[in-house]
Amino acid sequence: MTIVWKIVYCAVIVVICYLAARISKWITDRIFSEKNSLVVKSPGKAKTLKSVTANVLKVAIYFIAVLSILNQIGVSTTSLAAVSGSIAVAIGLGAQNLVSDILAGIFILIEEQFNVGDIVTINGCSGTVEKVTMRTTRLRDVDGTVYIVPNGSIGTITNKCKEFINAIVDVGIAYEEDVDHVIDVLKDEMEKTNDVNGLLERPEVLGITGLDDSAVTIRIVAKCRVKENFAVERELRLRIKKRLDREGISIPYPQRTVHLVNK
Repeated sequence: MTIVWKIVYCAVIVVICYLAARISKWITDRIFSEKNSLVVKSPGKAKTLKSVTANVLKVAIYFIAVLSILNQIGVSTTSLAAVSGSIAVAIGLGAQNLVSDILAGIFILIEEQFNVGDIVTINGCSGTVEKVTMRTTRLRDVDGTVYIVPNGSIGTITNKCKEFINAIVDVGIAYEEDVDHVIDVLKDEMEKTNDVNGLLERPEVLGITGLDDSAVTIRIVAKCRVKENFAVERELRLRIKKRLDREGISIPYPQRTVHLVNK
């Protein structure tokens, strides 16, 4: 009867552990909901905190469940304490990388270096942050490739989703065109961009940024909302092309000068 009771007890612990994990996930989702403005100030931070907190609670619940089951099947509390101490020593001696990853994950959260949903470049890998845990960060590239980066190995982080991002459009014109006139035309066209979604400020025509083989390059920069820069660039290119066509301004094509020498 004692054995049956122990089996039932372990089964109950497993069920309780499962329910506790589900309940903790539900509570975490409610606390870090995007609608809970008292706790979370941005959707990206909400997703990041929710991901990390859910993983930590899940590990803690499973750890307590395993200890309870081991204690029920006859492993003494002293032995469990000794095992826990041994695990701590093993982590300290043989898992420095794990500790480094966890510490780095803590600082990522505290300093808000990036959040879930941000577009970043980490260790040469670019993509959207899908998940952040205490040990790793998962990125997904535009082609669907997934990168798993240990937090401890993260060096320089390029985050393209902090407050704003610039849309950059380079316009090439033929050398035969009047550059001053073209710049005036582009400035006039940029004055009419109030209806472009994603723009934070009127686009600025910086001027000539390159004298290439067959084109004079004029750069336009527009401050816009994060993740909206590509859509803004496409819209600006479309408007610029139509305006240049109406003005009869030539867009260059590759040209080459050939010198014939008579011998």
